[in-house]
Amino acid sequence: MKYGKIKIENGNLVFTRHMMTNHLPCRDILWVYKRQEGVEGGIQKQISTSYLVVVTRRRKRYKFDMSDREIQDCIQLLKALNPNIIIGFPKGGKIHLQSLQNTRDLGALVTEDGRHILPKRLLRSGSLYHVSLADQDVLTEEYHLTEVIDLRTRYEILEKPDIVIEGVKYHEIPIIDEETAGIFQAGNLMDMINKFDRIPDEFLHRQYQNLVRDQYSVRQYARFMDVILNHEEGAVLWHCSAGKDRAGVGTAMLLCALGVPRKTIQEDFMKTNLYLEEDMQHMIRYLETKTIVDSRIMDKVRILYKVKSEYLDTVFKTIEQDYGSVENFMKKALYLNPKSIETLKNKYLV
Repeated sequence: MKYGKIKIENGNLVFTRHMMTNHLPCRDILWVYKRQEGVEGGIQKQISTSYLVVVTRRRKRYKFDMSDREIQDCIQLLKALNPNIIIGFPKGGKIHLQSLQNTRDLGALVTEDGRHILPKRLLRSGSLYHVSLADQDVLTEEYHLTEVIDLRTRYEILEKPDIVIEGVKYHEIPIIDEETAGIFQAGNLMDMINKFDRIPDEFLHRQYQNLVRDQYSVRQYARFMDVILNHEEGAVLWHCSAGKDRAGVGTAMLLCALGVPRKTIQEDFMKTNLYLEEDMQHMIRYLETKTIVDSRIMDKVRILYKVKSEYLDTVFKTIEQDYGSVENFMKKALYLNPKSIETLKNKYLV
């Protein structure tokens, strides 16, 4: 079959480069996606060009000019010839699941040196307590989920245990010590709301500060990074309760190690507010049916479902105060030396 200037025959993608005909085995293609140039901010200009981008297992990248229809048909055929091929450009976006609102694929986020995180490898989420059978199928069949890292305390896990998905390995790495869990000892939301007369901003900043200052928490984040570093096949997913605080800070540290710009890390952190909005509104309506309409309670609900950019700023400021730089924190606290970071990048970047 011919698509633009390429063709697929005998299980190979055939194309010409520098006056030479190349035969790329379809089984050696790792990732394919559509790229469009001449589009800014979602608005298409009068002149735009569509490309099929092909990334090989050797991390070579090829770009082929073709029509949108040709790209769609070509991708379908490549997928049929290589079922393990990764398709699409998630750019850190939401995975649309029935039961999990804050689950994301960090794939396609761009690093400082212009590389991309490989899709369907690094997933962040809220707890898997109520994950539906359909969503389990999506995670195992489409994302090839093989490992889950639970960042909650033992108390939280006993109260709302993850659904055990067949063939998936589970790691319990509680980021917060049971005795100092504070607001992160999620459990029942109403217990949390009733526990605090009010939730001052200063208190929340201190909680985030402790995530990278408390030695227990820092050691646990080092364990978290070690699992990511040694992960091999398929996707690894990590979560806390709502997937916003402990998981959010862990994600920020991982993205730093991979060389993702601070601005992109901040954008990923703030997406929580968009993805948890529906859950927050559902909780507010639920409380209203219980005739709980106290404005102070509603304010606490909104605080518990949201993050602020200042929280992540506090994390980075604390790291820089205590270690001098994020790089020193990676090396001294998370035990990621230059060789480990290079291994991490080679494993997850293309």
